[in-house]
Amino acid sequence: MSISAGVSGAARPVETRGGYRQFRATPMCGALGAKIEGVDLSKPIDEALAGELRQVLLDHLVIVFPEQDLSPAQQIAFTSVYGKVERHPLYRSNVLQDYPDILVLEHKEGQWINGRNDIWHTDLTFREDPPMAGVLYCKDVREGHGDTMFANMYTAHDSLSPGLKRMLDGMKAEHSAALLRERNNKNSYNVPIGDIAPPVIHPVIRTHPDSGRKSLFVNPSFITNFVGMTREESLPLLNYLYGVASQPERVYRHRWRVGDVVMWDQRCTMHYVVIDYGPDMHRLMHRTTASGNRPF
Repeated sequence: MSISAGVSGAARPVETRGGYRQFRATPMCGALGAKIEGVDLSKPIDEALAGELRQVLLDHLVIVFPEQDLSPAQQIAFTSVYGKVERHPLYRSNVLQDYPDILVLEHKEGQWINGRNDIWHTDLTFREDPPMAGVLYCKDVREGHGDTMFANMYTAHDSLSPGLKRMLDGMKAEHSAALLRERNNKNSYNVPIGDIAPPVIHPVIRTHPDSGRKSLFVNPSFITNFVGMTREESLPLLNYLYGVASQPERVYRHRWRVGDVVMWDQRCTMHYVVIDYGPDMHRLMHRTTASGNRPF
């Protein structure tokens, strides 16, 4: 990593806010999320800044960098601060030319390239090692439409009764990409999906490897059932937990503007894309992913 810092206006005194010396972090709401000011992500990032960027994600779960102007290589370099950058395991065709690590998410002429995401979910939990974090860079959007909502799964866990926590703490669930394929086929999204791997098993309550905090780890997009239970038996409790996780007091709703870079910690959040636009709206995002480890 380069030693020159990616902090704009580095010659002036650094204003400290929220314990960070390299930038200001302003909470976006009471649930989660912070706006980061004073960082130009197009510039190289030294280790001091990288350490604070990793810490602010741990502190706020979702971080927003407005008014950025990034090349594909610069977006990949920023993502690599948090972990190895990886390709999407299913969507292989709609990637940026010469940059296969960047997934293109686009809506135009009434079509969703790489499908829709208007369901609460955490990405790729059908894998043994789901991602650590996701990054979206907004290239085009109609302001006020196509927002993304993020839910705090720490507070979802904390809100449960002691008895339910004890019960869930020993439970595991099966995650499968088959649900994604079924949803795409049902809604005729015409998004090609590669081979579906066998289901994987993850804990229903996971421990964050860096913060040590426990969070609810349920996912409407990929969980088929609790281990040892049928889907029919599992759904009443799963649906209750999905409702708890998505309660408004746990949610930050991001209103996109061109140039926004948003990163979220996949280990303790879910997200949902609001589909509130017609066929005439163009929405274009470049997506990168930082790899993670097996949940425990």
